Formats: sequence, structure tokens, C-alpha cells
Amino acid sequence: MGTKWRQFTTAHYAAVISTLAFLLSSASFYVAKRSYDITAAKDARELSEKKPTVDIQMRPTGVSTLAVNIAILNRADVNISPLDVTAEHSLEMGSLYFGNAQQSIEKLSPTLSLRSMGSIAPKGVGTLKATLAGVTDGKFEQFKPGLSLEFTVRIRFADQQDTIEETSIVRRILAPTGGDPELQPTPKCFLMQSRRQKKLREIIRFSLS
Repeated sequence: MGTKWRQFTTAHYAAVISTLAFLLSSASFYVAKRSYDITAAKDARELSEKKPTVDIQMRPTGVSTLAVNIAILNRADVNISPLDVTAEHSLEMGSLYFGNAQQSIEKLSPTLSLRSMGSIAPKGVGTLKATLAGVTDGKFEQFKPGLSLEFTVRIRFADQQDTIEETSIVRRILAPTGGDPELQPTPKCFLMQSRRQKKLREIIRFSLS
């Protein structure tokens, strides 16, 4: 009887130790994963907060032309050099073509060089004025206010890797005015960007809670 009791006690003790070890291992894994997720979320937030802000304002100037103003705010810690912007093909408006003082609209290119902006220092802003045109029969008003267009902007970072980053943005066509739209990005643009960053942080915080 004594031998059987000792065997039962030993087996019971081993089972308890094994269970505790499993629980401690699971707890350690959870803590490590939690720490990793928080660190990854923090890194992603910091990277997102340092991405350049691109604002593109468009207003109709004719049946098939838009006056376009491009502004890029450098929020990185290094200089950036905007390379080019491409107007993506639109289902509603078809192919779109850029033009400005350095590039004739007759070239029929959807891509416009942004190299004339030069190098933009941290916290600096680069601006560029251009025209965007489409194909029309002259009777149909192609660029109606409220329609959205998609653009891809390429920017080079003056870091050790000489990184080139592509940013896709969608902007609505604004109502026409009596004059040209402002070249500088509006405070509303940066306010909206700040709100988007705040919303992103809230989503990350909720996903980790």
C-alpha cells in the first residue's frame, strides 16, 4: 500500500510540475509575442510618421484639361528627391497625359518628372505646377468636380540604401475657380494627414489590446 501511494504521489507531483512548466512556457511565449507586436507596431508607426506627405490639387481649366499643383512635404530625417508622378489610367476618363514648361503635353506621357523640385530638406516643401489632359470630342466635359484620379509618386531618400519609395494616392477634382489654385499645400491637407496617422495608431492599439 505504501509503495503504491508513493508511486501515485510521485506521478501526481510529476504531472503538476509538467502542467506548471507548460503554463509558464505559454505565459513566456505570450509575453514575448506581446512585446514583439508592440515593438513592431511602434516601428511601423514611426516609419509611417516619417513618410513624405504628397498633396495634389486639380481644378478644371477646359473641357479636357486640369490645372494641377503638386506639393510634397518632407517629414523624414534625411533629404528627399522627388523623381516623378504618374497619372494612372481611369475607367471614367481613359488615358491621361501630363505637361508643363519642361514637358510638352503633345508628348502624350502619363508620367511627369519631378526632378525640378530638387532636393527637399527635412520639414521642407517642394511644389510643381502642371497640366493634365485627356482625350475628348470637345463636347463632353471630361473632368467634372468630384471625380477621383489615382496617382503614383516616386521619391528617392538620401539614406545609406538610396531608397526609392512609391506612394499611391487618390485625389478628387476640385471645383474651378477664377484663378490658379494655390501651389502650397493647404493646412487642411496636413490636418487630414495627421488625422489619418491618429486613426492608424488607434487601429494598431486596438489590434494589440
